[in-house]
This record gives sequence, C-alpha cells and structure tokens, in this order.
Amino acid sequence: MNIPESEFLAAKNLLESAQKVIIISHRGPDGDTIGANLALRRALKEQWGKEVISACIDAVPECNDFLPEVGTYVRDFDQYWADTIVAVDAGASYMLKFNETKPQLFSGTPPLINLDHHASNDFYGKVNIVDPNAAAACQVLYHFLKYCGFKIDRGIATCLLHGLYFDTGSFMHSNTTPEVLEIASELMWKGADFKTIVRKQFHTMPVPQLKLFGKVMERAHVNDKKITVSTICSNDFDEVGALPEHTNGAIDYLNWVPDGNVCCLVHEDRKGGLKGSFRSRVDNVDLSKLAGMFGGGGHKKAAGFSMPGHLLETDSNIKIS
Repeated sequence: MNIPESEFLAAKNLLESAQKVIIISHRGPDGDTIGANLALRRALKEQWGKEVISACIDAVPECNDFLPEVGTYVRDFDQYWADTIVAVDAGASYMLKFNETKPQLFSGTPPLINLDHHASNDFYGKVNIVDPNAAAACQVLYHFLKYCGFKIDRGIATCLLHGLYFDTGSFMHSNTTPEVLEIASELMWKGADFKTIVRKQFHTMPVPQLKLFGKVMERAHVNDKKITVSTICSNDFDEVGALPEHTNGAIDYLNWVPDGNVCCLVHEDRKGGLKGSFRSRVDNVDLSKLAGMFGGGGHKKAAGFSMPGHLLETDSNIKIS
C-alpha cells in the first residue's frame, strides 16, 4: 500500500481511544462505500466494543440488503455524539453531502479519518488513509484491519468482497490486479458469501431497471470524438417505474462499444441536477481530470460528476442545459 505507516498508526490510535464512532458513506451509496462502512462497523463493534453509527444522506440500495447490519444506517446524526468520525470511499469532502448541513464536520472536532482510494481525493481528514492505486476502499480497509489486528470473520469478509467485486466491475475492470485477486481469494477462504454478492450485484435486475437500460441503449451513439454517449431524462424514470439507483451498471454496457474510446452517461437526478459517469478502456485519457472540469473526480478510467442543470430534447439528440 502507498500509505505512510504513520497514517495507519494515527487512525488506529484514534479508533482505539474512541468509544463512539460515526462511519459515513458517500451520497448515492454504492457497493464499495457500503461494504467498507459495514465491515469497519462490525470490526469496531464486535471486536473492540465500540458504539458505532453508520450514516449516509441517501438510502441504501436494495441490492445490499443481505449485508450484516445494513438496516442500521441512519440518514442524519449529531456529529458531537462521536469521539471519532470515519468517511469511507468519499473522494472529496462534498461527496458526503453532510458538509452542507454540518459545516463543522471537518473542523477537527471530533477528528475525522478519511479512508479512500480516489486519485482526486483532497485529503480533507485529520488523518488520511488514501491510496489511489487501490481498486476499492475495501482494499484499503482490508490492509488497515490487518494492521490493527482485527480478525476477519465471515461477515467482515462478505462486506469487503462486496466492495472489491463492485469497484472492479465483477473483476473485469483494469484495476483487477493480482493483489486484488489474492485478497478476494483470502476473503472467500474466510467464508465470504460470494454467491450472493454476484447474484445481488450483477445478476438481479427488476423489470423497471431492464426498461431503463433499454432507454440508455436506444439513445446511445458514438460522436465524432469517439465518445459513446447516452442520457436518461427524469420522465424516463416515471415512464418505466424505475428509481435513480437503477442507473447503476448502465455505464458499463456503453463501455463495450468497440468504436468508442470513452463513454459518458448523463442522467437527471430528479432533484434539479445532473449526474454523469465516465468510463474508458484506453490509457491516454485521464477521466478524473475530465470529471474535475465539471466539479467531480474519480479515477483515470472511471470517474463521475454532479452539477445543476437539466436535459433538453432537440430534433436529433438530447443536450445539457
């Protein structure tokens, strides 16, 4: 890991001395931020006897419902209840969204540990356990748990593998390194429920989601810059009975188009804003920098952004306004 041991030690000391801990997942939570949150929660509660709150400003998608204690997530909290706060998988402070309602969240009282793997991370924590070369926050957490001497039981292993599997696109993305597969193997030996992870993440799709993906495919096109583009409008969700979380995974289909070097999916978030996702298979484009132009971030080959705006339909296409 490309993280100074001093950061691991500082984080360990903060958590050992704390009695009450809040673990925050980023807005629009995905498999990695949820897996990391619940794995750390279980370790701190079961093995160190801590009181722990898991928080996220948005609801947890149903496909995560098999993970231990996933039903304990709250959508608000009193930061001063905690002795230490941990943010997991949030590439920038604004990704937590709580900073809008809790401006003192990053004041240092209580101290905040930033555990992440995004190249765009702005090191907003008092302690920053950040490795941009890691495939997932769960990979970073795996090393931290080992450093602290936690026992990885079946529940923790399932949560960690859930995050690894999600952020590597079922071990198909270019971030699937030998180390990732070695960790995955160990987690399976520890009893991780791989079968359910696979089924829930990529082999379970309700009919409304299928229809929403159909909208994405119908509008997909490759422009003159060799960018595969598609969109989802707010009324598309109503038309097919889908939820915003049902957009998860659609971008990966666009990334299969052989004529496109980069793909982009933009959808209305039904709150007056837009969310965009980028993916690429080429090495000469840094999507984290591209997303940064729109106030977002991420990784070289996978990034995203959020911004105010809406989509306008024209005679030949749909444009951002």
